Amino acid sequence: MASNPFDLSGKVAVVTGSGRGLGKGVALGLGAAGARVVTASRTTSEAEATAAEIRRTGGKAAAFSVDITDRGDCSRLVADAVGRYGSLDVMVCNAASNLHGPALDLSEDYWTRCLEVELTGYFYAAQAAGAQMVKQGTGGSIVMISANSSVVGYSELITTAAAKGGVDQMCRNLAVEWGRHNIRVNSVNPGYTEHLPPAGDVKPGESDDIEADLRRLTPLPRRGRIEEFAWPVVFLASDASSFVTGQNLMVDGGYSIK
Repeated sequence: MASNPFDLSGKVAVVTGSGRGLGKGVALGLGAAGARVVTASRTTSEAEATAAEIRRTGGKAAAFSVDITDRGDCSRLVADAVGRYGSLDVMVCNAASNLHGPALDLSEDYWTRCLEVELTGYFYAAQAAGAQMVKQGTGGSIVMISANSSVVGYSELITTAAAKGGVDQMCRNLAVEWGRHNIRVNSVNPGYTEHLPPAGDVKPGESDDIEADLRRLTPLPRRGRIEEFAWPVVFLASDASSFVTGQNLMVDGGYSIK
């Protein structure tokens, strides 16, 4: 058995939406595990800041800009990563539109933008990564950041819930189609995190006290720390999960089992 199957030394990982929040935490976690990390964001300065933080701790990282809703941009990102480090082993699809509201009032723009970012963009990134991994012939791991809203109903979150439900099914389908190439496709599905989205959290219950309600509804009665979502991604990116594919890993303190 491998002495440390979680070690990502020598692996190249791309993380989209890694300029802040959960994506940044994932990039830092992959870097700490030894991966050479390509950070990517629409805001280049934020991606550069994350890459610089990885380098300050002794890791290797480069930053590129990307708009994952542009298929050509995703292909260019993968080409840039390969041009910098020679290969691609891990793709983490992470981005959020943070658009939510009452279903009856939801605008066409809100609906379309959310699906463009959180579903179509994920496919474009995965498609570009998958093509490179097939070309290399060495397999790889694609991890999509989904959400527990793919299986749990929330009020005023129909946009993200629909997108993440699609992400979960996309993982299963790509896992079936690309398994013969030794490409594994899985998702990590976070619940409430300490890092609040720009638009704020949706309510888990009927009261206006979000914190009290989420503690009441979560078996581990608290929010998750950023690193607690990064570690499962490291697991799915590493050889420790070499026989795991097509799975949706709920990381929500047990919220989705109640």
